[in-house]
Amino acid sequence: MDRITMKELPHRYASLAVCLVSLLIQMLPHPMLGQAVSKIVYKDANGCLRYVADVENNYIPDFSYAGYKNGESPLPSIATVRSISPIDGDNTAHIQAALDELAALPQDEDGIRGALLLEAGNYEIHGTIVIRGSGIVLRGAGGGSEVGANTILLGMGNTPNRRDIIQVGNAPNVSWSRAIPGSRSTLNSTFVPNGSRSLKVTAPELYNTGNNIIIRQRSTSSWLSSINFGDTDIDNPWAPGEIDLYFNRYVTEVDFEENKISLDAPIYDHLDPSLAETEIYVWDKTGIQNNIGVEDLRIDIQTAGPTDEEHARNGIRLIGVEDCWVKGVTALHFSYAAVETTVATRVTVIDCQGLQPHSPITGGRRYNFVTSRSSNNILFENCRATEGRHSFVSNGTSSVSGVVFYNCTSERDYSASEGHRRWSQGLLFDNITFSQAQTNTLLGLYNRGSFGTGHGWSSVSSVAWKVKVPLSRNIKLQKPPGRQNYAIACEALVTNSHTFAHPIGYEELTNQNPAISSLYQAQLQTRLAKGAAPDGPAKLTATITNSGVLLEWLDVASRENSYHIEVSIDGESFEELATLPADAISFLDVDALSSAAISRIYRVYAMGSSCPSPYSNPIEIQLPTSSINPSLPDVKIYPNPASDEIIVNTQLKQYHLEVFRSSGILHYQGQEIKRMDIKRWPLGLYLIRVFDQDGRSSTWKILKQ
Repeated sequence: MDRITMKELPHRYASLAVCLVSLLIQMLPHPMLGQAVSKIVYKDANGCLRYVADVENNYIPDFSYAGYKNGESPLPSIATVRSISPIDGDNTAHIQAALDELAALPQDEDGIRGALLLEAGNYEIHGTIVIRGSGIVLRGAGGGSEVGANTILLGMGNTPNRRDIIQVGNAPNVSWSRAIPGSRSTLNSTFVPNGSRSLKVTAPELYNTGNNIIIRQRSTSSWLSSINFGDTDIDNPWAPGEIDLYFNRYVTEVDFEENKISLDAPIYDHLDPSLAETEIYVWDKTGIQNNIGVEDLRIDIQTAGPTDEEHARNGIRLIGVEDCWVKGVTALHFSYAAVETTVATRVTVIDCQGLQPHSPITGGRRYNFVTSRSSNNILFENCRATEGRHSFVSNGTSSVSGVVFYNCTSERDYSASEGHRRWSQGLLFDNITFSQAQTNTLLGLYNRGSFGTGHGWSSVSSVAWKVKVPLSRNIKLQKPPGRQNYAIACEALVTNSHTFAHPIGYEELTNQNPAISSLYQAQLQTRLAKGAAPDGPAKLTATITNSGVLLEWLDVASRENSYHIEVSIDGESFEELATLPADAISFLDVDALSSAAISRIYRVYAMGSSCPSPYSNPIEIQLPTSSINPSLPDVKIYPNPASDEIIVNTQLKQYHLEVFRSSGILHYQGQEIKRMDIKRWPLGLYLIRVFDQDGRSSTWKILKQ
């Protein structure tokens, strides 16, 4: 037995006390042990994910499309076709020449040229290595610190200033604004909710399956007014043209019956043509590179110390790319980012580390893993950050969406991971663990007001799922206008208390263990196993008529199989009221007025080939005790029963007529109808409703025999 001195004794007792307290905590009931089910996203008995919308048509979108080829293919394993070892002095030209040799090789049927292996050793890099051709992998022997077993790129000097060590892609003046001539049309839907993959367009004939399109909603004064011009506090409000939304997508189907195109991934914000025009065009993607990877190496930028920034800015920057990846890379001592994406789509960054940034601890620095402008559907998985100001962050404003940070860790943070500025959409922070924090707020889905350059609403339609922060540290969660942010099953103090006051977002299951451990993984596994569900209906309304409650909604989905109406009297338990055919947009609940309930709550969903859509917004209506609408005078409908024709006799100049089957399904409608040929109508009871421009209406029951 080791001898214990009197000096050591208090420390030994302290250690024993810590162990005893830890044991007692483990013996106590723990809120994280049981599995809790979310009210707004959960698995049903068929293994499908169900999404519940709020009254503003917000529901949690599907984030599983992030990463290489929308997560539908594993990262490719590309054979090595060339190997080099380090030389004395600057290796920039040495490596560049080998990469350019690969770029001159022909691509195979999968678009692959091959991998360049940098054998183990130190490689001084005095400039920037650029991977210019598609289908190339720059591969090392490992990303560790031991020289004999790993490939280590030593970033030397600061020429040119603020350079990248590795640049993936090299398209000059690359942007998403270039259109193929003759391919522009506009959105023709009344409203498309966040999370949808179907768009009704004015000219579907302009598109073919496989087209790479850009969806651009312009930031008009009307649209900006609907979001309070960003709520920028004392800074200038956002101006028209500054906050345009961009979504980079592929067309997966053209539905000429409904004039709709289907997309390979959802949009991550509402589109409302009454506020702003949305244009769709085939993208001129000249110069965009794909199938490029950087694997298994270490980037060690040489600096004068932790607060020096006279050195390389980034470890790796991907610019002008799609379907690319960074895997098993460790980057140290960058001033801005270990990995940055710009004009990039469907990129996976996996098993990477961004450690020990060297720079002053101030704005515009230490964004370890960052998406900059025009970044869509980017996945960061199993990544580790240290000493970051914004370790996991979107810094690309309204052209950034669909970004997933999954199963990552961050240590010694100086500020929050977040959507940083100006309307980034659809960010998911899933199973992120923060430790040894140097700041109180570790994650922000909120309004940044006058921070920076009028940052305002920095993230919308974004989710923190099972994020863990140290004791007494917090997650800032606020609700944007007309949208929602979510914090579910987080181990943290979730609060809206912030410099810029706004209502709290949706919080649920805090400090509880969720039945869905990872939202991203659950969404990906469900989609790969069962296919994508149809889009959810939107803008559900309910109107009381003398014959029942008329429900109407927007048919957003393309190729759904059916629609389903659910009703509740308490808002908790719903039962199915009716099943309707595809493309239905209305239903008359003829039993509502005879119900004993004083109110009814309705919601609608579409059914696909295997799984249902998200629910529509719920709508609650107070039921009358007597007739609400004054009846129409001098309207006669006959004969009754009828077999061949129904006649409408009225002196009204303007009126609308609707015919419902007894099941509540809308059968026929029109303006100023005088005669209806009913020879082909199925036998049975019909409800005919006539209403004028003043809101008066009457309903007749007619038997077709």
